[in-house]
Amino acid sequence: MKNFQQAFLKPVFGKKDSQDVSFCINDTEYTYSQLYDLTEQVYDVVKECPENNIGLYATDDIRTYAAILALWACGKAYVPLNPNQPKDRHEEVVSSVNAHYILSADSKYYLSQTDVNIISISDVKVDGYVRKNHIKEIDIDDSALAYIIFTSGSTGTPKGVQLTRGNVAAFIDSMDNVGLDITSQDRCLQPFDLTFDFSVSGYVIPLVKGASIYTIPQKVIKFTYIAGLLEDYNLTVLQMVPSMVRNLLPYMEEVKLDSVRYNIFCGEALTGYVLKGWHDANDDMVSYNMYGPTEDTVFCTYYRIDKTNIDQFLSNNDIVSIGKAFCNSRLLILNEKDEIIKDENAEGELCLCGKQLTPGYWENDSENAARFKQISGERYYRTGDICYYGTDDNLMFVGRKDFQVKINGFRVELGEIENRYSTISGGIFSVVLPYMNEQGNTELAIVIESQEYDVRNHKVQMASELPAYEVPNKWLFMPSIPLNSNGKVDRKTIKEYFDL
Repeated sequence: MKNFQQAFLKPVFGKKDSQDVSFCINDTEYTYSQLYDLTEQVYDVVKECPENNIGLYATDDIRTYAAILALWACGKAYVPLNPNQPKDRHEEVVSSVNAHYILSADSKYYLSQTDVNIISISDVKVDGYVRKNHIKEIDIDDSALAYIIFTSGSTGTPKGVQLTRGNVAAFIDSMDNVGLDITSQDRCLQPFDLTFDFSVSGYVIPLVKGASIYTIPQKVIKFTYIAGLLEDYNLTVLQMVPSMVRNLLPYMEEVKLDSVRYNIFCGEALTGYVLKGWHDANDDMVSYNMYGPTEDTVFCTYYRIDKTNIDQFLSNNDIVSIGKAFCNSRLLILNEKDEIIKDENAEGELCLCGKQLTPGYWENDSENAARFKQISGERYYRTGDICYYGTDDNLMFVGRKDFQVKINGFRVELGEIENRYSTISGGIFSVVLPYMNEQGNTELAIVIESQEYDVRNHKVQMASELPAYEVPNKWLFMPSIPLNSNGKVDRKTIKEYFDL
């Protein structure tokens, strides 16, 4: 297997004189040559930076992607900060990784922290730059970090998942071995915020192949913008969470899919209803149902679907199989006694191992101890996902072991929201529950242990402190939260009471 330098940097920088389109952002196309020139300019800014973990204000801007390449060329890691999240969250993230530098393509971006330096790259030139060709190939070990993505944390504190250069190199190698034939002629969709790990596949794989990448501006309706990109640019490779497709299904007569070769689904359970509704428009498409937590570098299992097997490998709840392990990942299923089970249809917790596996959470010994387990001399990650082996050892996904949910593809710990509301409300107890809205998408309801009262101020404060997808859509009240025989919150009774 190639190291990170060989797997990513060499093929991408090898196109530095190419006039092929690297990115199309908000209808503006940028060549690979322009991308290299931008990268070289940012490289000059960051190469002398004394820290390895650099914050990145993750705007949908060509300079933001150039910043990632420049940081990786310097052997540094990026820590993405979502522009749609409150600045309190940014401060929390950069403080936790001891970062004192943030790169931003937005000249107006600021934080109130006095020990954080905002390095503006907004004036980096797209044209008119005289290239120096002086990005040096630094010999950095593949154990060095490539990025740290923060996920929601059950204690109210986000967890920083560390991914190394070696993890990314292994991911690239794995994607080369699943049958995807992406070439420099492909036009690939990258619809994700850089704080969502699916985005890593959205730009890394196309860049390695010399393909063109089409992004989605922030603060637009994503599924309608995707329809426009399909119409205007004849996209050939799509990467999406199933909810994006679910929102497009009512408008399939207007959605142009003739050019699409591959669909890559991940981030949520893919149902047969969504898959078949999508393939009805072009049954020559090939879809991949990918599965993987951030901790195992984007994806680690895959199931290939075409018109010959679209009706196969659906679970009883209409969920499409997540297939088999990548070549650089290994997996097993544990029962409630932590015993390895191999029997068909026997449910248990999925555990992952291999070259893509994170070295752990950033400075979080308690979570590392809880989520990683030594089994037969190897280190496995406990996903919390319940699966079983179907026919031919294809994995079938059942659901979550705990109360973690996916909202628009983003992983959310319900306990984080409950803890945040307790702080805001002065200690009032609440339970947050997921439910399906009329469109079939997951939303959140908060059930507050109290007589009904005016929560408008609490809603405003929650919206200022949490990402929009973590703010509950329904606000409900119960005088007393019911408990089960074990003294735990009886979530099933609550859901039935409110018909969630």
